Amino acid sequence: MQKMTFNRYEKKFILTTDQKDMLLKEVSKRLTFDENIKNGKPYQIYNLYYDTNDYEFIRHSLSKPIYKDKVRLRAYHYPLTDEDLVFLEIKKKFEGRVNKRRIIMSYKEFKAYLNEEKSPEADDYLNLQVFQEIEYLLKRNALQPKAYIAYERIALHNEDDSLRVTFDHNIRYRNENINFENDDSKQILEDQDEWLMEIKSIQNFPLWLVNILSENKIYATSFSKYGKAYKQFINGGTHEPNKPFTCD
Repeated sequence: MQKMTFNRYEKKFILTTDQKDMLLKEVSKRLTFDENIKNGKPYQIYNLYYDTNDYEFIRHSLSKPIYKDKVRLRAYHYPLTDEDLVFLEIKKKFEGRVNKRRIIMSYKEFKAYLNEEKSPEADDYLNLQVFQEIEYLLKRNALQPKAYIAYERIALHNEDDSLRVTFDHNIRYRNENINFENDDSKQILEDQDEWLMEIKSIQNFPLWLVNILSENKIYATSFSKYGKAYKQFINGGTHEPNKPFTCD
């Protein structure tokens, strides 16, 4: 089992396909594609979001508090085999800065933990600490999978991974049978011309990137995949109007 930790600023933008194409062309002049990108094609990401029975975590998040957190299980393959890796993550946001800590284990290890309460082996103190933190949050709040969210992603980053730019498309969710056993789902973004771009940076965004966004009048907006899905399924699956290109 391994651990990865991220601490950075994150901003989100709703783009048209034309805007995505333009930004991808400009960003790729300075950043390189993520290793998951093969022949320029997007890769898939599958998530299970954990919450209380009455959706306390996402309701709190949508109230725009100073501090919020969430727990999710992430995979990059479908269908999953026991040998595939999954990522159990806790993500915290405080005053605009995001801290993500995650544990990597096999799907077999995770199922043993879920079904038999058999903890995966920690290979160092920090791994154990992260696992205990996530386990405490899961048990204290009786968290369970409440939403399945999947999407395709194009990702680019700089050499030390201090700056990442991602473009997500075909974002979809399911709020029943929350597992990795099938990919049946509903669209979150009603307009298939829309893309979600996220900029993730340890420091302030570089000037070249700020200038591109400013020159093209592309502004950050508040957007949560899980929040959007939650609003849709409590409204009977209807889409709420998006408000793209507005300041956060």
